[in-house]
Amino acid sequence: MAEPYGPWRLDDFESKLHEWSPTVPLPGEVYADIQRWISTRVDRPRGNAVLVDGEENVWQAPVTYLPDLDSGLQRVVCAYRIIEAEHRIVCELFAVLPTSIGPKADT
Repeated sequence: MAEPYGPWRLDDFESKLHEWSPTVPLPGEVYADIQRWISTRVDRPRGNAVLVDGEENVWQAPVTYLPDLDSGLQRVVCAYRIIEAEHRIVCELFAVLPTSIGPKADT
C-alpha cells in the first residue's frame, strides 16, 4: 500500500514504551533499537506491519528481538492505530510475543 506523502505525527509511542519497559527486562541495546524503530513510523507507518484482525486501522509491526533468556527467542511488537484524516499514528501498546506469532522483525 502506498504511503501518503509527508511525515506522520506520532502520539503516545514514548509514553507507552516508558510504561511497558519496566515489565520486561530490556537490555540497553534493545531499548535503543525500539527507540530507533519508533522514528521509522514517521515516514512509513505501515512498513513491515500487518492489520490486526477484527480491528479497524490498527496495525501490528515487529520491532526487534529479545535475547534468548531460556524461554526461547521472543519478539517485541507494537500495535498502533493510523488516523488517516489527521495524518497521525497513535501507539496502543508494546508487547513481547514468541517468534511463532505475528510478523517477523527485520533486525
